[in-house]
Amino acid sequence: MKENERSKLLNVIKESNLDFILDLYNQGIDISPENYDLLVKNKKINPKPENAEKPTKYRKEDNAYQHVSAEIQNQADKYIDIVENVDELPFSEPNKRHIVLDNETYDNLANSSLFKYNGGKEITSDQWKPKDILDHSPEFIAWINSINRGFQTMIPYKPFAMYCQQAQDWLNDDVSYYTLTDQFERRDYVFREMERCRENTLYFMDKYLMLKEGDMSSGNMKYLSKPVHKVLCFLIDAGYSLMVGKPRQIAATSTIGGIALCKALTRRNFFLKMVAQDKDKVTEIFDDKIKYPFNELPGYMKLSVLNDRDNMLRFGRKAEKKGSKGGANSKIQVVAPSTAAINGGSPQMVLVDEAGYISILGKMIKEARPTMFMYDQETKKLKMTRQIIVWGTGGEMDKGGKAFEVEFYDNLKLWNEGKYSSGMIPLFFDWTTRPGITKDFYLKEKSVYTVEGPEKEAKAVQFRQAYPSIIEDMFLSSHKLLVGIDWINEQRERILRTEHNIRPVAGYFEPIYDFTQPENEHSDVPYKITGSNFIPCSDENIDMATTWILQYPKKNWKNRYYKGTDPIMTDGGYSKMASCIWDSVFNTPVAIQNYRDPNHKSVFLQSMLLGMFYGTQGDMSAKDLIESNIGTAYFDYIDAKGLYNYLVQRTELPEMMQGGSGLYGIDNRGLRNEFIINKLIEVLLLYGNTIYFGVVFEQLRTFVCTVNEKGNKTWGVTDTRKYDDDVLFALVFSYICALSYAHRNPIDMNSEQVKPHMKTRLLRDRDGKLYRAVVRA
Repeated sequence: MKENERSKLLNVIKESNLDFILDLYNQGIDISPENYDLLVKNKKINPKPENAEKPTKYRKEDNAYQHVSAEIQNQADKYIDIVENVDELPFSEPNKRHIVLDNETYDNLANSSLFKYNGGKEITSDQWKPKDILDHSPEFIAWINSINRGFQTMIPYKPFAMYCQQAQDWLNDDVSYYTLTDQFERRDYVFREMERCRENTLYFMDKYLMLKEGDMSSGNMKYLSKPVHKVLCFLIDAGYSLMVGKPRQIAATSTIGGIALCKALTRRNFFLKMVAQDKDKVTEIFDDKIKYPFNELPGYMKLSVLNDRDNMLRFGRKAEKKGSKGGANSKIQVVAPSTAAINGGSPQMVLVDEAGYISILGKMIKEARPTMFMYDQETKKLKMTRQIIVWGTGGEMDKGGKAFEVEFYDNLKLWNEGKYSSGMIPLFFDWTTRPGITKDFYLKEKSVYTVEGPEKEAKAVQFRQAYPSIIEDMFLSSHKLLVGIDWINEQRERILRTEHNIRPVAGYFEPIYDFTQPENEHSDVPYKITGSNFIPCSDENIDMATTWILQYPKKNWKNRYYKGTDPIMTDGGYSKMASCIWDSVFNTPVAIQNYRDPNHKSVFLQSMLLGMFYGTQGDMSAKDLIESNIGTAYFDYIDAKGLYNYLVQRTELPEMMQGGSGLYGIDNRGLRNEFIINKLIEVLLLYGNTIYFGVVFEQLRTFVCTVNEKGNKTWGVTDTRKYDDDVLFALVFSYICALSYAHRNPIDMNSEQVKPHMKTRLLRDRDGKLYRAVVRA
């Protein structure tokens, strides 16, 4: 493409984007300050007076990823009374992530009000411990979601702040064992310290824990908790089970090893088991993370060691005389992975280190699942009495990482659907949680991994795995992606920062019937359908949503909306049926349907109703381009409903895509698949910046190219059981559908510029003579 042609094309795209934002603004929909300034700069609107209300930021997370309503968020905020220097907090704007001075570490977050509570009274554990670890409060759900969205977007959570403040208040206590001279005072001090450590592990860690460190002249170093460690300590002390995905080098094993030591020291008959990746790692963790820190404790905090062999450390105060009561009788054992590793000995707490290396992780957890619950005599219900803490970096796909990925996403899916009975909380820590890291360091590391040549893609993936920004980064593969991963992440970040009123509305369709025309007994509907209504969903019935709409149809327009459909063939399978509506005025998708139901006719009905909803100016439906090689059942369904004329014929497609044998639709096989993929790249590069559906970019992350032994390329998802590409194909089909009718200009029928189109026709007069007459087209 010549430079002047390219410049003209970019101007057309820019103008289309501006018109799209202007249309939102004219409808009274909130737009961002940046978009408002863009409209003013390009003289699309006049600036408002200084004292007029301007667009403001909105902090609600994207419902495409986190199913937490603004109402829930507001409900959570009502319980927050931590008000210390909130306005001065550099991380107080959750829509802006990773914004910090290059020479300033993210550890400074620990000095913010998120970790402080000013209540004016002594804090006790019953003030921060949950009443139920399965029935979560709205504010707790919102807090976890804010962390998973990015650590710097973490919102205040009162119980967590109280937990941190309790530990700090005790650390500020200047009374020391060695300043006391009376033996009874020393005894009381030791009892009090044991009780404090039993109640608040964070206090034990920051006061007593020493770590083995060969790079230090002393051979060890004092443990100092960072923000990420405080979150871990709180959740574990609160009794929650966790599935933690993390970057490398956040001292997770050292931290959780210290937590294990504290639990065993301060509880009676407590059995704690840690599972490491192999025998060598078992010995290393036992010696460096358990045994060494124990030996470095002050004498008054140590219990008698009854056993320290075979990677087991057993504690207890030996009985002074025969028949008297002994000590704690608690133990820590470090073992290699096995199916029965978690269950053996019925431990109260199980810790699984570096889960990305354990290929049988799923089997281990499922084997332990039935034993996590116990019957409560008081409530007459089952309650969770055992804790399982799993953590790891997701990058080791060839060493078990796939199992970790499956377990993490399974738990995340349940969490996002509001199903908390599994008891496992999915928790994601991004690269900013690494102690001491700065933005400048991150960018320098990124440049090291940025290379040219055949290793380019693999190195980029390796960097994302080690320094993940979002959850999907942990589980990236080294396959070639359709577009750059950085661009995909930028688009997802853009959508997450987008104001809530620009975001798609979730809902489903209900048919409008003509009750004078009953259908036959074999039909799935009782009467002839003449239209459809869109029913928006609230957060309470979000599970009913089949469709997400960005803009409702403008019924006064003609030739504006086009539909693309990636259908399903049968009731079985993993994939969903997806449809997309393309707006040929703004060149952007305005509605996406992504739905699956055991009754395939219910899925077909929703797709058909979507097309009917965007039928304008006398058209019963928008034109629909369907993948023909798997769409036979859907073709028959549309035909039975009398809408066959709205299906795109094969011969109407661009010439290079007209192959195949079907009369209608597009055949996505052979060389045509390559043409379709090229059109998908085209629509992303030209119009990707105005796509407001997060699912598009979510699917792009796992849509990869594989090359067989003959050198043939195929595009598809890395795992058809876990990932989908149906929205991507529905999107490109809707775009191709619009291109197929590019000769039909979109027309605003209410515009003053629209005049009747006149043409001449040959007519006969009463005498049978021909004459030429001007008539309305």
